[in-house]
Amino acid sequence: MVTTDTCNVLWQSYDVHMTTGRKHEKQMNGEEKAALITRVRQIAETVISTHAADRMAQKGVTAKEIENCLRYGFAVEIHNEASEWRAVIRHAYGRPKVAVCVVIGLETGTIVTTWKNAGSDNHATLNLNAYDLKVNVASLLA
Repeated sequence: MVTTDTCNVLWQSYDVHMTTGRKHEKQMNGEEKAALITRVRQIAETVISTHAADRMAQKGVTAKEIENCLRYGFAVEIHNEASEWRAVIRHAYGRPKVAVCVVIGLETGTIVTTWKNAGSDNHATLNLNAYDLKVNVASLLA
């Protein structure tokens, strides 16, 4: 038997998972950041998409750099603009610092794309108005 309370819980769950948008790490609290990077590190097996393989070749990103990014990097954003929750992870290393960025599907473990940028890039021109996701990331991933 389905009660009104059950319907409300199902609707809330459906609504949260169907939400689309982006949330930047500057908009997340510590609990949300920890939940997102924990989810990424729990992914046991990754698959490199054809697009990501092409980008690896174009940008000179190695499989080891992707592995290190996922293992040691931090979460930059979460988004659901392609019907899947995805995280952008960034890891800077070396001298001069180089940052490897990886977009990974949180449900599929698919490496969607990757690129490199300057490790010193602090995204001073970042427009946070483009980040409109209002849900709590920790609750979303629970």
